[in-house]
Amino acid sequence: MSGRRVAEVLATDAGATAASLSGRSPVSARLIAGALAFVPMAAATAYRVAHNAPGSLPGPLTELAAPLLPFAVVGPALAGLLLASVVDRPVQRVGLAFAGGFGLVALAPGAWYPATAGVVCGGASAVGSLAVGARRDDRSARSGHPMLARYAAVAGVLVAAVLASLAATAGVAPATLRPLGSSAALLGVGLAPFVIGTDGSSLAVGVVAGGLSFAVVTSLPYVAGAVLLVGGGVVDAPVALVVLAAAGGTAALAATLRRGRYDRACGAGLLLAAGVPATPPQALSVLIALVLLAPGGEAA
Repeated sequence: MSGRRVAEVLATDAGATAASLSGRSPVSARLIAGALAFVPMAAATAYRVAHNAPGSLPGPLTELAAPLLPFAVVGPALAGLLLASVVDRPVQRVGLAFAGGFGLVALAPGAWYPATAGVVCGGASAVGSLAVGARRDDRSARSGHPMLARYAAVAGVLVAAVLASLAATAGVAPATLRPLGSSAALLGVGLAPFVIGTDGSSLAVGVVAGGLSFAVVTSLPYVAGAVLLVGGGVVDAPVALVVLAAAGGTAALAATLRRGRYDRACGAGLLLAAGVPATPPQALSVLIALVLLAPGGEAA
């Protein structure tokens, strides 16, 4: 059975599951997918930060959480399969099914390379199709609104971050590509408000978050560096980009919550939780976040 056929079968199975869920629950499949991806990745990031912070976590919590940490990828993988069932275009459907299916493959020992290839090829093709193909369906594009062009630009930055970061993890010029991937990821998160659109209140929340980040990074540089490395995988990135990512990501999250777009809020939160996409789970999370943030998605 070909890889494309496998992806189509996965998407069909996910479609049946989504139809069942839609018939039983008023919650949209996009919101379910967003929650599936966001909750485990946010929990995994919070655990890594807390585990490496001064002091120690309770022993029972560590014993429970540490073995479960590798399974955080299951959430974004299932989210990809579920989203594959609700998108319209075959390229998006097959791409998301590939990304979700190979995200699950990442759990297998020694499957890093095939899992990475499947996640990147599938996820990037789905995001590319959204950036290019959705223009025909979006009313704002027909009226000359630049939102889709902004989405394409931000998606390009984040996909470049995925490629650079994973290449560095694979051992390709890590001294160059790891900082490049970190900087691109932070820049992409910081530009998220340009995709979503914000208001004064959301921007104010973002400015506060950026100011607090700047204060922490400058007053406690070693602690902040350790938190960024362990929690987000950030390596040798300028302070300005760290502040921009904190401000932009928080403003985007606030804007989506204020509008009641909880599916897109999960996407914005997932960008913050994923950090630098240097592993298949983080890369898949960034790509799923881009799908959730795409203009024209259904309301939650």
